[in-house]
Amino acid sequence: MPAVDFYLLSAARRAHRLKPDKRSYVIGREDGLDLVIQDALASRRHAELRYADEGFWFVVDLNSRNGVFVNGQRMSQPTRLDDGTQLQVGGQVFRMHLLPPGGDPASLGQQAPQISTQETMGPGMAMGDLASQGATFTGQVTGGLMDLVQFFVTTGKTGRLDLIGATQIPASVWMQAGMPVHAVLPVPGKGFAEGFDALAAMAKAPPPRFAFHADAPPADRTTITGSPSGVLMELARLMDEGTR
Repeated sequence: MPAVDFYLLSAARRAHRLKPDKRSYVIGREDGLDLVIQDALASRRHAELRYADEGFWFVVDLNSRNGVFVNGQRMSQPTRLDDGTQLQVGGQVFRMHLLPPGGDPASLGQQAPQISTQETMGPGMAMGDLASQGATFTGQVTGGLMDLVQFFVTTGKTGRLDLIGATQIPASVWMQAGMPVHAVLPVPGKGFAEGFDALAAMAKAPPPRFAFHADAPPADRTTITGSPSGVLMELARLMDEGTR
């Protein structure tokens, strides 16, 4: 199973985590469903989200009265929900988001679809202030840098990943289509480490928090080369050596 957490975000800025091991979620007005929505345009059992073994969710219309819309188009067959896909059930609009392990769904608040809704979703998901101003999403580094890099390789995202620790200047990794291409790590009293050496140091002692900026300017140079799988394998080798 990929190192990805799946969240369905509503216009009310409430997030519901979709757990692959649950396999499916039914959406509709009927009490007791997985996602109950209070909407006269929704059928009692309107749609179902199903997890595919290939590592993604898709939506199925359960013969609803008003149909299911994906990115504004009424679907005629089961449809895959990728990162950022907009889903409409009745008058309620949601958006699919993919986060790395430890990602904070509260940091997705500014990306909620702009239609109000009254549905009730999972507890503890009230949207708060962004942990890092302007970030696409933020979170805690729970599984180490390897899990974060694996997430970006899997999702093919482009942007800058900041790792935030005790120093005022964060460590940063620039991603291009899921590939780490440049890394900078502040070294107290010594300036900065760059490239794979910086990435390896972050992997061995990752800061506790991260923030990802999808709209950040691209790296001004490339200091990490090779395939994503090659970079991951080399990081894994260094981590294995460090535990011996």
